[in-house]
Amino acid sequence: MEQDSSIEKSELEMSSPKRNIQKDKWFVCDPCGIACAVATYIFLVYGELVVLFVVVPAFPNMWVLMAVLIFTALVVLSISSHVKAMLTDPGIVPHERTTEEEILSRRQQGEEIRFCKKCRSVKPDRAHHCSTCERCIHRMDHHCPWVNNCVGENNQKYFVLFTFYVMVTSVFGLAMAAWFFFQCAVQNFEGCDAILPGAVVFIMMIFGVFEGFLFSLFTCIMFCTQIHAIITDETGIESLKKENRNKLKWYDSLKEVFGSSPGFHWLSPYSDPPYSSSRGFSTLQSVLVNV
Repeated sequence: MEQDSSIEKSELEMSSPKRNIQKDKWFVCDPCGIACAVATYIFLVYGELVVLFVVVPAFPNMWVLMAVLIFTALVVLSISSHVKAMLTDPGIVPHERTTEEEILSRRQQGEEIRFCKKCRSVKPDRAHHCSTCERCIHRMDHHCPWVNNCVGENNQKYFVLFTFYVMVTSVFGLAMAAWFFFQCAVQNFEGCDAILPGAVVFIMMIFGVFEGFLFSLFTCIMFCTQIHAIITDETGIESLKKENRNKLKWYDSLKEVFGSSPGFHWLSPYSDPPYSSSRGFSTLQSVLVNV
């Protein structure tokens, strides 16, 4: 009786990935990923410090203060999206432990089962094993060290928002830097070193421009890649493996990642995405795959 209860509980968990998130905390203890995450926060905070201690003291007017508020809001949204992408269970597949003999037996009975040799577990369609997370992830796109997590069914929205807000923050920061240099040139650079020495201001601004250019380029590429993957309903791994299956229409795929209908919640890292898909963990009818 107790064994039947545990089996039912396991089946319930397999059909509800959100249940797994509510019960367990998720964090990948990968030194490289942790270092990349910390570096991301340092770069974002550095941009905020440049704005507060270089731009504002040099030109303390209403328009600059409004720009600083917008920039700060973008930084907060970038960090929030990153934290959610990092600490959200990307869609781990609950273990359904079995043996290769049982798999063969089930196949002889007409079932087509996908089996992960590393997890020693049955896995549903669109699930792939991540060697860093050491689990099978449903609708896994890739493992990103910058968010120290896999990008999967449950956190793809947060990853897309992270790349989007960092891209917008970087472009906005570059625009502020260009405006700052223009105003300083008009004033023959008088007053541009209101708090810090002129050499320090110059170095901080040049490094900020370099950082903003690299981040805007990198996140723009990642954002466009993710949007393409969503509207084509094909993850990065599926594209590489050229897996054939039925795909959702682009609008339905967007709703599956961001929510039921377009709205401000699509742009909010504080709004949870739909954690289950119509073809999710209940679908185990596929081809036996050894990974």
